[in-house]
Amino acid sequence: MTFLRTDARIPWFGKLALTLLPVLLLCFTYVRKSSELAETDRAKLMPTVGKLVDAAKKVALPIPAPERESERRKELRLERQFLIYKDTLASFKRMGWALAVILLAVPIGVMMGSYPWAESLGKTIMIILSMIPALALLSILFLTLGTGEVAKVALIVLGVFPMVCLDTYLRARSLPRQQFFKAQSLGSCETELPWRVVFPQIWPDVLNTIRLNLGVMAVLMIAGESISAEAGIGYRIFIKFYRTTAMDSTIVYVIWLTLLMFLLDFAISQWIKHRYKWLEGR
Repeated sequence: MTFLRTDARIPWFGKLALTLLPVLLLCFTYVRKSSELAETDRAKLMPTVGKLVDAAKKVALPIPAPERESERRKELRLERQFLIYKDTLASFKRMGWALAVILLAVPIGVMMGSYPWAESLGKTIMIILSMIPALALLSILFLTLGTGEVAKVALIVLGVFPMVCLDTYLRARSLPRQQFFKAQSLGSCETELPWRVVFPQIWPDVLNTIRLNLGVMAVLMIAGESISAEAGIGYRIFIKFYRTTAMDSTIVYVIWLTLLMFLLDFAISQWIKHRYKWLEGR
């Protein structure tokens, strides 16, 4: 059983089989369990695959127009079709704004890891902020910032920004100080050290940290949208389940969000792998 060794070389088809195995087991378990509950009073809690497909068609495909339709009904029909794409656009717009702010944590962390004065200034406050559960601030944010987009973006930022900043700081701090002296002996000035010595070495690892926090960002996004929103994946999940207990639509939205986040995670990891090939030699 050489494939169990730490130095084993697994062929591509073996890696593919091992990758798909837990996913197929999960799907098989769901299909079997939903089939068992199909004839019971708990069938609504775990819809069959056929019902999930029907629910996906309702939110992803155009709604056919009847022969006779008033203007008001036409407006409602057009508003209800392609819901999943409209909600996805609204949710990812919020995540995009939050990610743009979160990226500012990287230069702050680089400065903290390079200069003692920046470390003294920012380390303690970032540790304090990282210890505050973001969901505990949900009601405070909505009371102070209102129920608009700013509060939802701020919730995501407060949950991820301190962790990215501290991770960047620790990675920058762990670099040997001898690299600074060598760079200065080669002509680098003091202000160039963080950006020409520290940042290029830690940026791929910081990207991985941001990638691993995508799930946290999604949780905070759903929490914010479930309280106050007019569109979004979290808003739709809340509406579908708590108002209509439509578990089929809820599961469709959960699967859709999971797929999108997985593809985003995969895209970032592949970009890091191809852009920074020197990481494989470490």
